Amino acid sequence: MNRLEVIQFLTSFFESLKTGEKKDIAPFQNLILSLKQNLPLSIPLLRELAHMSANTDRAEAKPGAENHRPAAEGILKRRIDRRYARLCRMQEELALLDFKKAAPGVSPEDFIFSRIDFSRYREMKEKEFNDLYPEGLTDFSEVFFEKNFGLDKTGIQSMIENGYKKDAGIYRIQNESPSILTILSIMRTLDTSLETSSLFTIDEIRIELKDLLGFLGINISLPVTELLYPLLVSSLDNVSITHEDGMTTMLFISDEGNLAGTFRPGNKPWTLILINVQDIPNRQGG
Repeated sequence: MNRLEVIQFLTSFFESLKTGEKKDIAPFQNLILSLKQNLPLSIPLLRELAHMSANTDRAEAKPGAENHRPAAEGILKRRIDRRYARLCRMQEELALLDFKKAAPGVSPEDFIFSRIDFSRYREMKEKEFNDLYPEGLTDFSEVFFEKNFGLDKTGIQSMIENGYKKDAGIYRIQNESPSILTILSIMRTLDTSLETSSLFTIDEIRIELKDLLGFLGINISLPVTELLYPLLVSSLDNVSITHEDGMTTMLFISDEGNLAGTFRPGNKPWTLILINVQDIPNRQGG
């Protein structure tokens, strides 16, 4: 399509969403896939969602897996990989717990806490460090960090950067840092906490849509993001994610309307909500 045709298509597409006449997102995502990568606009989430939904990066098909759609690599894939890595860490640590060794009167929660090895975060290989930070900070909300550490993300980022020193591919915490315990606790949180934000948010989509429509010179006064976001979430239904260790996570829309994923750390199924239905416009409560 040329520029005029793209403008006409998008105007018509969003008008059809407003009237409820059309709720098929495939034409929109096909358009996104058709846009050249070198255009001066930043829409990485829209591109990745389109790849996931359109099944453009299908690996070699396996017998009986015709309905499983592998995901493209990108921001969302890395976010899902980090959730899987946290579950793997938890599964690994739970497997090592022996509650028979707990002292009399000690609660299970206190015993589990006593077995946490915070020392692993004092010295980390470059890959391990980079897997947690800095992108891992974006998995959690400002409210979460303020509640747990009394700091915003900028303050936490500064603390980590000042607390570690890289030497020969190893990140070591500096012993003279007055905030060692807080830093260790933050890194532990980045490594294991499941209290993550939505896999992708309506605000992120709003920013990308603004960039796309601005680039095309389209002035649409409709609530386009609120109309599009639920369809983008639903487009991930039945998408499969293959992690570095070969294990597969299946995304799905639950009966309640949440976007969820069934992960298999240690080949044991864990289901996590990735986007809560309450955060999806026009779908709350059903």
